[in-house]
Amino acid sequence: MTIIAETDRAAVRDLLANHLESAVELLFFTENRSACSEMAGVERTSCDETAELLSDLASLSDRVQLTSHDVVTDPLSATTYNVSAVPTVLIRRLENPDNAEREPSNLGDRSPEERRTGPTIRPGEGVRFVGQPGGYEFTTLLSDIVDVSKGESGLPPAILAAVHAVDRPVHIQVFVTPACPSCPRAARLAHQMAMANPRITADVIEVNEFPELSERYQVRSVPKTVINNRVQFDGMISEAKFLEALERAASDDA
Repeated sequence: MTIIAETDRAAVRDLLANHLESAVELLFFTENRSACSEMAGVERTSCDETAELLSDLASLSDRVQLTSHDVVTDPLSATTYNVSAVPTVLIRRLENPDNAEREPSNLGDRSPEERRTGPTIRPGEGVRFVGQPGGYEFTTLLSDIVDVSKGESGLPPAILAAVHAVDRPVHIQVFVTPACPSCPRAARLAHQMAMANPRITADVIEVNEFPELSERYQVRSVPKTVINNRVQFDGMISEAKFLEALERAASDDA
């Protein structure tokens, strides 16, 4: 089924053909509707629609691989990648197209060490969408795929050096809606920081799909950013101010 508008398909195909350097894998966490209707601790929303969108996107380039994990039939996948809501999409780089064939098809095939400690972090594994990356966030998805394929964040050198220096785990949550034209800037900056430092995980959350999260963090407007549940702000701020908020959230005195 074609999800990407016919008028956009040629442009997306050309973007992927001309700008991807290494192959990129989209790790898609979902729940099959024919399986158990609910999974404790896991919310489910637009899984089918997201699957169709990602499948359509992957069909436009042989350098974009889609790997799906059902969190009900393969709960280890959710545990390994700390996925607590579906749909969730992670983006990561494959060093070359042949690597895709060597990736285990099921996380249960991983070694005991990987099962205990989690997989080795590769560029982009902290780049996540929670909920369908549709509307304006589709442009964020495309930009992320290009940057992850290059192994580059695109951050200015001074900001990049400071992000590299962060030595504690950081969890960024950016709440967005598909119709918000200013949300992609906040989403992209959070994802760029996650690309730059494997200690940083950045979730871009489609707030309409997760009302419980919206209520928990009192999201009244978007974009809204929450870092380590300690520092939060509304709207889009500069790279320097975003970095200050990140460093404050990662410190002992936030």
